[in-house]
Amino acid sequence: MTVQQDITVTCDDWTNFPPGPGLARALADARFAELSDAELIAVMAAARRQTSWTQALELTAVAELSRRRHDEESGLASRGMGNIQINEIVTEEVSLALTLTGTSAAGWVCLAEQLAEDLPATGKALVSGRIDLRRAQVIADALRGLPRALAAAVDATIADEASSLTTGQLRHRIRCAVKAADPDAFEGRRRAALRDRSLQLFDNATGTSDLALRNMTAEDAHAIYNRINAAAQALKADGDDRPIDHLRADLTQRLLRGLELPEAIRVLLMDGIDGMDDRGDRGAPAEHDREPARTDGDTTDPVAAVDRQIAEALAELTDEHLTALLAQARMNGRLDGLALLTAQAAQAMADGLEEVANTWCRTSGRDPGRHGHDGYRPPAAMRRLIEHRHPTCVFPTCNARSARCDLDHTRPHGRGGATCRCNLAPLCRRHHRLKQHSRWRLLQPWPGLLIWITPSGTWHIVTPVPRE
Repeated sequence: MTVQQDITVTCDDWTNFPPGPGLARALADARFAELSDAELIAVMAAARRQTSWTQALELTAVAELSRRRHDEESGLASRGMGNIQINEIVTEEVSLALTLTGTSAAGWVCLAEQLAEDLPATGKALVSGRIDLRRAQVIADALRGLPRALAAAVDATIADEASSLTTGQLRHRIRCAVKAADPDAFEGRRRAALRDRSLQLFDNATGTSDLALRNMTAEDAHAIYNRINAAAQALKADGDDRPIDHLRADLTQRLLRGLELPEAIRVLLMDGIDGMDDRGDRGAPAEHDREPARTDGDTTDPVAAVDRQIAEALAELTDEHLTALLAQARMNGRLDGLALLTAQAAQAMADGLEEVANTWCRTSGRDPGRHGHDGYRPPAAMRRLIEHRHPTCVFPTCNARSARCDLDHTRPHGRGGATCRCNLAPLCRRHHRLKQHSRWRLLQPWPGLLIWITPSGTWHIVTPVPRE
């Protein structure tokens, strides 16, 4: 097979091809149907190296963003403007940029910072494609929280070995290395993990959920598993034809619901799988899990008005205005004048639409001529309307149910913001704090239409949940 410029790529070439733009072009031009089995294997490995290189670039960008935000936050704190943990600021910006949950984004930022600051050997191995992302994560997880010198020493010795080990072997190898190098540090880290023990719940795309006990002592975890497994194996030996994993899971469920082990076994024998069909379906969803009926009257399409206002706002931003914004950015120690520009354009749009939105509220509500509610706290009917319009927190990657969120005034009540559907939106406590940071903006130019503006100046638009 050939690549650009008719250069023949042999099996040995694929094996030795370093990751980078050249390998990317070769992979894009590969004719897989014409490759031998050996060449296909070599291409698989080459593609994995290229993927590692690309992911290393992404992590490097995340680490640089984190470094900049920490530097900026130091300046804000010195002027009394810092009001939120810097790690949250970086995490949420990465969450929006990469469409990750807050938990996933936090892990990604943590990994990027570790590779950049504490694990240089692992970082270089990822860039060169000698290890993949999963192995880099295993190393970072295993060395997180250790004294910096110890982590660096283990990192230097383990990075070269990692490519020839599975992730399970790699975990064991690092654990042995840390314990041998510094038993006290190993024990301290174990105790710190125990202090973070937790019960966690994860919802799956299949409509099922996972329940996990995290950071238990190894003795307790093995004892619990062995007890349940012994009972499940006894049922299996007694002729039960269900898979052993099903038996273990169903026994665990009944034990956690309060049954003693003998009673749990008896119920399992008598009831099969407790009335569930082959799919594990227990029937219709509970009433509180159903999507509430939509009752709000927000039917006006704001797109045309928003587009017009954006155009008018941008038309007002002359070269002189842009120069002034850039000068202001430099005075504040910032290089991102464009972020100021986009934030000001969005604010101009929201200000221009404010009277139109207020008029719409007065004429389309249940009480014509009235705009909002006199008090700070919205009445129950208004809260239900907002929760129906946005069933979750309005931060784009957050899944917190609106019923558990703060009902936030987008324009603060103390600065003239109305207690009205055109100025209210659900925010979980974490993103409520984020909204109050000086580098973040949240605007609601039309009822239910919200615009988040990040410190880098990117816009993220949130709309009401479409009605069925």
